This record gives sequence, C-alpha cells and structure tokens, in this order.
Amino acid sequence: MALYLLKYPYRKILLPIAKKMTWCNPDILGYLATLVAFGTMFCYIYAQDKPILLIISIVLTLFRMTLNTIDGVIAIERGNLRLKGEIVNALPDRYSDIFILIGIAMSPLCTPLLGILGMASMFLVSYTGMLSKAIGANWQHHGPLGKVERLIFVMVFSILEYLALTGKIGTIYSLNYFEWLMILFVVLGQVTVYNRLKAQLKECAKLDWLKYRNLDKRVIIIYDTVSGNTKKAAEAAAEALSCEIVSVNDMQNSDLSAYDLVILAVPHLGRKIMPAGMLEFLTKEHNIQKYALLMTSGLPVKRIFSNIKCIEYFEDKLNKKPVSTINIKGYHSIAKTYKNRPNEQDLLDAYLFAAKTYERIK
Repeated sequence: MALYLLKYPYRKILLPIAKKMTWCNPDILGYLATLVAFGTMFCYIYAQDKPILLIISIVLTLFRMTLNTIDGVIAIERGNLRLKGEIVNALPDRYSDIFILIGIAMSPLCTPLLGILGMASMFLVSYTGMLSKAIGANWQHHGPLGKVERLIFVMVFSILEYLALTGKIGTIYSLNYFEWLMILFVVLGQVTVYNRLKAQLKECAKLDWLKYRNLDKRVIIIYDTVSGNTKKAAEAAAEALSCEIVSVNDMQNSDLSAYDLVILAVPHLGRKIMPAGMLEFLTKEHNIQKYALLMTSGLPVKRIFSNIKCIEYFEDKLNKKPVSTINIKGYHSIAKTYKNRPNEQDLLDAYLFAAKTYERIK
C-alpha cells in the first residue's frame, strides 16, 4: 500500500508532460503499455543466453510504469473519468502482468511450477482487489503485494539475476533469483489477499449496517480534541448513528440520563492522560446509563499502555466500565508518527465501532 501511494508524487512529476499530451487518447497509452509488457516477456524468455536483456527489461518496465501513470493524468486533465475508463485501465494491466509472469515462468531461470504458483498468487491478489467493486464498495489496494510493489520486486530480482548470470554474485540454496521471486509472490500474495479480504469485510459490514440499521435509541457523542484527529473519528461514529455530536467544551449541562448511550471520544496524552476539557468534564457528576470510549493516540508502543491508563481513569471517574472501547491511530504532531492518520480505514473502524456498540445496547 505504501509503495502504491508513490504513484501520486510521480504523477506530479509527469504532470507538465501530460498537460502537453492532452490531445492524446489516454486509452492508447494504456494499450501501448501492454504492448511494452509483451515485448518485456521475451526479454525474460531469452535472458539466460543474453543477460543484457534483463537490464533492457528494467528499462521497459519503467517505461510501462510511466505510460500507465501518464494515461491516468491525461484522463484527469481531460475530465475523461468515465466508467469505461476503469475497465480499459484495469484489463490491459492484467494482460501486462500475465505477459511478465509468463516470460519468467517460461525462462530457463525459473521452474514452471513456481512460475505457475506465482502467477496464481498474482491473479488472486488482483481478483480480491477488484471483488469489492461488485458489491458497490471501494477498490482495495492493500499490500504488501500491490501492482507497484510487484513491478519493483520484478525489477530488483531482474538485477540480482543479471548479476548472477554475469558471475558477480552466487545463487541462494541452488535456486535462481526468479525462483525466489515466485516464492516471494506466493507468500506475500496470501498476506495481501488476507489484508484485502479483511478490508472488504469491513466495507460489507458498513453497507449491511446502512441497509438494516434501526436507530431507536438516543445516543450522543461528546468529544475533545487537540489536533483534530479525535474530532474526525467522532464525526465518523456520528455518521454511523445519525446522532448528536458535541464538543466537550460546549456542554451546557451534565445530565445525560436521557441518553441510552454516551460515546466519549478523546485522545490520550500519556502523562497528561487527556485534554483539559475532558478532564474537567469527568470531575463533574454525571448520570450516564452506558458509555463507550473512542480514543485516538499517536505514539507507537506507548499508546498501548496509555490506552489502558485512559480506560482505567474513565472507569474510576464514572464508576462503571465502558460498553466497548477502541484505540485509533492519529498523527502525532511532535513525534511525527502515523502521518496522514486517521486515514480512510481508521475512520471506517470508528464508524463500525459505533455501529457494533449500538448493537450491544439493543
């Protein structure tokens, strides 16, 4: 997933070129990229006799990646983002992947069985990523073996294979580097399938909740925030329950007995525990029937212990345990950790947390 995001900075680099090519149909560039991949296939098939073909394959792969990036930029610049474009953009890419894997599998540098297993893993990864589109959910790009990662792995192992063929390095356990690449594809492919399936099941849960939810309980979400992370998570939870959401600093009274559930959203801040607003709120007397904790934190490892401390603090002040809790990652402005968090998946977690908590009180 992380490497997949690299294509966006690359788009910025290619933007000036793409703007000068708006006359060109982006679909043509997509087809041309597939043709380049077809030519790359023969580089792998004949690489044992002519190792220099592996260097050429890397150049061709970079050219293919550039074409695939430019066609997307041109489509955006031309305002040509049609449904047909999704098909034209996806199908040629699958053909390109097939050509590359066929070339490696047919090469004397890789046993056919490992080549087939690597190709099967690649298909499962692509299929799982697109599967959610069939139910109206988002296309899944979770890694660690996304499209960009696959191409980078292929280029890296092409360099290793070239060095082995030219006698600069040896093999590992009598396996060629392309054979190790296929093994890597199989292992990381299954991890990727799991990650994408996990994300899809969350998408399904959200769609099912929207279809079948029955909101007959009174719920309020009270949040405190420092950098805005917790507010975003609280808003996602409020969206799930279509309920009232209010900043703790805007609370006019402390009588919350009319609510069936109070969700308290707060960042935990280590030694300070939480922001002053929520600390002051907890010192007052509250008649809360049931409550849940939606927390955000930004320090790796330490967030686990501060989370426990935060929950214990709420239990002590409110004299009861929460119905449920969640600890969502958020960007830490000082430590600079968890950049761009909470992200889309984090907010989906907050959304589903609210939905599941509501189901518990019914």
